[in-house]
Amino acid sequence: MALVMIAKEWKEFYRSSLLVITAVLIVVSAWFVLFQYGVMEVPVALRTGIVSVFQTSVYFLPLIATVYGAFSMAMEKNRRTLPIVLARGITFQQFVLRKFISLFAIFLPTIMIAYIIAMIPAKTVFGSLTVKEFAVFLFSIMVLAAIFMAIGLLLGSVISEKLTLIGLIIGIWLTFIYLIDLLLMYWLPSVAMDDVLAFSIVYFLSPIHAVQYFLFVQLDVYRLSDLSALYEQFTFQSPWLVLIFNAVLWIGLAIGLSIYLLKRKDVSHD
Repeated sequence: MALVMIAKEWKEFYRSSLLVITAVLIVVSAWFVLFQYGVMEVPVALRTGIVSVFQTSVYFLPLIATVYGAFSMAMEKNRRTLPIVLARGITFQQFVLRKFISLFAIFLPTIMIAYIIAMIPAKTVFGSLTVKEFAVFLFSIMVLAAIFMAIGLLLGSVISEKLTLIGLIIGIWLTFIYLIDLLLMYWLPSVAMDDVLAFSIVYFLSPIHAVQYFLFVQLDVYRLSDLSALYEQFTFQSPWLVLIFNAVLWIGLAIGLSIYLLKRKDVSHD
């Protein structure tokens, strides 16, 4: 059943323009960033280019992953395929989990291949390509995409109308990209020493902040051993803990709510 779902998702993804849009955005945006470093007179480390590519990808990859997850789930309801699958004895839990795994199994190789193609000029631009640093980058991108794909599944479980779904997706995207940072900037001046931990927890609840923190520490952009006493209170000294907790929280919450809402709406009897 899982292989059948993966094959179905691949056919739908391959036929849609989302495959081309995703690949083109990744390659073009990465090349635009990388080739700027090629004209610099001072040698630049590969990790500098990787960080810039990641920060550029943050503006479109979460949006694409959310759109993919949301519309894929919404189409299952609109095309009446979900009730058919449930009638065959598949539970809501099994369906949502297999759906998420199938989407991830299709989307992950697509973005990985696109980023590998995008990094082809890196050896020319930076003089060398460190496999470990690039592997950490790909892993960070994979976690970020998985989180927002799960959020997309949740949105698709709630809403079926395309225009409403598009509006909600854009609203969620703007919240994570801009609104959360604006609220944190507004809160920051009033944060006292006793409030640093609470501010830090809220800050790292954002998957973008959590994944970025993990990537920067692993690439030695942030050196935890050189932090001041204030920043030691703000940052969690285990970036792996921050990343895993954030991924488990968002993916688990999104999948759990998707199952609950589909059950509550009783899709099998619509």
